[in-house]
Amino acid sequence: MPDLIPAHLDHRRIWSDFDYCYPVISRRSKGVSLGVNLNPDKVCNFDCVYCEVDRTTPGKRRDIDLDQLEQEMAALLDLTLDGSLFTFSPFDSAGPEQRRLNDIAFSGDGEPTTAKEFPEAVERIAHLKWQRGLQDVKLVLITDSSRLQAREVVQGLDTLMANNGEIWAKLDAGTEAYYQEINRTSIPFSRILENIEITARLRPITIQSLFLSWKGKGPSTEEIAAYCGCLGRIQGMGGQLQGLQLYTVARPTPEPEARALKAAELDALAAQVAEALPGLSIEVFYGPEGPEEHTVV
Repeated sequence: MPDLIPAHLDHRRIWSDFDYCYPVISRRSKGVSLGVNLNPDKVCNFDCVYCEVDRTTPGKRRDIDLDQLEQEMAALLDLTLDGSLFTFSPFDSAGPEQRRLNDIAFSGDGEPTTAKEFPEAVERIAHLKWQRGLQDVKLVLITDSSRLQAREVVQGLDTLMANNGEIWAKLDAGTEAYYQEINRTSIPFSRILENIEITARLRPITIQSLFLSWKGKGPSTEEIAAYCGCLGRIQGMGGQLQGLQLYTVARPTPEPEARALKAAELDALAAQVAEALPGLSIEVFYGPEGPEEHTVV
């Protein structure tokens, strides 16, 4: 039976018999994003209520074979560049504007920076880009911000940023209590904020924030005010916030009470943030029942 999921909604981290690399059509990347999964074991230091990764089933493997990872990414780059990718489902349903390689993203079934191979993986992917003359293709780290100051991670970030890199850092809360309820981790909220603050002083950061209806309730006005206060403090300390990606649940999750906010709720939330932080570029990405196109506030 053919796969009827539209290309821009199909974000499964699988491709052929590959273990580490996979292609998606990404709304936030506005084109093809080639993913690098450094957590095929599905181990993560967060346990977010909205995460779509099914951790009840075992991961594919526990080790990182960097030679295999590099070979997989080389094959995906070639498939994308010669157009062969778009002969496969669901990529054959991609519109003309989506058939462009936008980025290579470190984003998988866990936090990429927990892998000790992270800095060498970044170096190898950057070399593949250089070999193919893809200087304009971005290297993106999608991170929960928990290890941004670790020495080996900083080494990887240096390579990333030297090769048209971007850091997309998660911040889903304004208070410790809400953070623990949604992200469910032993890592204190203060460490996440400190990591973002220090990193953003040195490098521009894009903030990614997912807000949702959890157990029938969205985040309170007070929670969003506290969240805006966190972002304001980061800016006030010299943090370079490149923009904010504001989104909600887009795909089924193992937690049935984690549901998407309605478009009107997300718009109201974005308006509150925009009022508190004038000048910050905000992109809003809606859930499955909202508008397909994102908006810019």
